[in-house]
Amino acid sequence: MDLTAVLLRLPVPRIFVVSAPGSSALRLAIERETRARGWVEALTPANTDILVVCGGDGSFLADSTEQIWRQVPCPRAYVQVTTARTLAQQLDDAQAALRDVAALREDAERHEHFHDRETGGHEMDMGGTDHGDMGDMDRGGMGDMDHGDMSMSMDVPGGIPMADRGSDRDGLKLDRLHVALGPALPDWPTGLIVRLVLQGDVVQEAETEAIGLPVGSSFWLEAERDALDPIRVHAAAAADSLQRFLSVAGWRSAAMTGRLLRDELLASAPSTAHPRFVRWMRTVRRSHTLRWSISGLGELGPDAPVGLRGDAYSRSMRWLDEIAAAIKARDADGPADATWGSQRAEGARAVVRMLPSLLIGQEFAGGRLIVASFDPDLETLHELDASARMPADGSGS
Repeated sequence: MDLTAVLLRLPVPRIFVVSAPGSSALRLAIERETRARGWVEALTPANTDILVVCGGDGSFLADSTEQIWRQVPCPRAYVQVTTARTLAQQLDDAQAALRDVAALREDAERHEHFHDRETGGHEMDMGGTDHGDMGDMDRGGMGDMDHGDMSMSMDVPGGIPMADRGSDRDGLKLDRLHVALGPALPDWPTGLIVRLVLQGDVVQEAETEAIGLPVGSSFWLEAERDALDPIRVHAAAAADSLQRFLSVAGWRSAAMTGRLLRDELLASAPSTAHPRFVRWMRTVRRSHTLRWSISGLGELGPDAPVGLRGDAYSRSMRWLDEIAAAIKARDADGPADATWGSQRAEGARAVVRMLPSLLIGQEFAGGRLIVASFDPDLETLHELDASARMPADGSGS
């Protein structure tokens, strides 16, 4: 065995996960499998070993996925997961591919040739691009919350960010950069695209787009329908949103604990009352750094849906309250709240509509936190909208 083969066996694989619309169940399965293996989730394509695409219909993400793949350095492997049953074997195969020296050398030569040709011609044939390694966002003075985790995705025509010029608030002509967040971005709402116009790091214009399957299913609605204790499913959904928000805020250790609690709630495990989770909730609630860093962001008044009111901190504490209530009432097995799904759908619809006005005037990093503080469930929105259209289309007859 040569030295290269030996060295390829040493690193812990780092995976970058891209979720297609309707693939939340696969995303959760990948996160559980990654934790069980002791692997690490990469935050940018530049430090990725394995690109994992969740979902069978990749047409919504084809351009972004291809551009991400171009940015992943060799040695690398690609996996598209369509069912949880084959996930473990596919990850085993990907890890084995990272150790295949001959195949990796061939891939590296093709990769290098492609980049030489691309940079020499100053062209990209991509319609969309995802610049996952755009750089670290640091608000400074954040204590143990490192905004190096807050890399942003850019999805722009031709693969090159477009710049024009426009007047700023002082009437000066400054460069305006057209970028987009999503759809392929860590801890990002599946199916959401937010297009921005920036001057410096300040958002001047914003628009949103929600993409989804014409007919699909919502993981959280299915979990609620199948659960003996729907309250725990509601709490698990809150834990999932909260852990994604904490990850965006740079508090990765707290996010990982929240992810574990989410899985325990979905499994109806009694360990949700474990002192570890009680301490976690207390730590998150009492964090002065968290409160300081997100207070005032994305504030909505009494005209907004109840679940969206307040600022980013209020919404994160609301998720925490929902989790705590489920843990305290862990022996309850009452009927499902019939309005929970519709509330999630209408909340997502309202977020897509209101986000542009909330983002304009915000700093780039603050905008990312605002989106994470809502975490709109577009899968539920698409499923309920599709169900509402069925009788009118005659498909129910």
